[in-house]
Amino acid sequence: MTAPGALLRRAGARGGGAGGVKVLTVLGVVALWQLLSSTGALAADVIPSPAAIGVSLVGVLGGPEFWQALGLTLLSWALGLLVSICLAVPVGLLLGASELAYRSCRFTIDFLRTIPPVALVPLALLLYGATTQMKLVLVVLGAVWPLLLQSMYGVHQVDLVARETARSYRLGRWLRTAFVVLPSAAPFVFTGVRIAATMALLLTIGAEVIGGAPGLGAAMALAQTASDIPRLFALVAASAVLGVLINTVLARVERRVLSWHVSQRPSRG
Repeated sequence: MTAPGALLRRAGARGGGAGGVKVLTVLGVVALWQLLSSTGALAADVIPSPAAIGVSLVGVLGGPEFWQALGLTLLSWALGLLVSICLAVPVGLLLGASELAYRSCRFTIDFLRTIPPVALVPLALLLYGATTQMKLVLVVLGAVWPLLLQSMYGVHQVDLVARETARSYRLGRWLRTAFVVLPSAAPFVFTGVRIAATMALLLTIGAEVIGGAPGLGAAMALAQTASDIPRLFALVAASAVLGVLINTVLARVERRVLSWHVSQRPSRG
């Protein structure tokens, strides 16, 4: 029989080994990229080397313009995600609670969510110009659908045994919702939040690139116009790191809030 301490050490070793493999993989890709750039296999005016991007990134991070643009992007992202959550989650829970509403609205939702929000940039620009309001409209139009669908799925997938048990104990609608429906739907809703958060960031930066609204996307468009390719790649790299950080923070929040749920328990074996 294995001692609990040995199991913990073994699990930690497995987790640390996986993290080490990820780091080595990234370093290997960067080294190969630098080698191809040094040998001239990659044109420097099209794809700069990691060293050139790193130097440009240091310069970008050292200037106030980057932090101002980052703040504007994060503000638009947060507001758009918050509005999407406030709109989609309650509506999704209501639609999922009714079998008739669930079946009646599925086609309409599936049709509307296939419309790319970027295609609405000209209309949003016409209505609001290159402003934060324009970005918010596009973010909400894109991020609201995964939240709505996940909320609907979460309520619709509540265990029938749990429903019948609550009814057998004669729990009222509000008690069934609070102690059966919401706990069962919570993992689906959190998954929707993570998907919507990533989509909201992509749409925010995309609206800034295409629509010219101030933020990281506008800084990328300006670097492209100035043919400053290393700076452009540095801004793209900073945006990618931002996306990873957002996803990591939301995943940790999900694990902390849903620590009681079976989906967050470590698997055995």
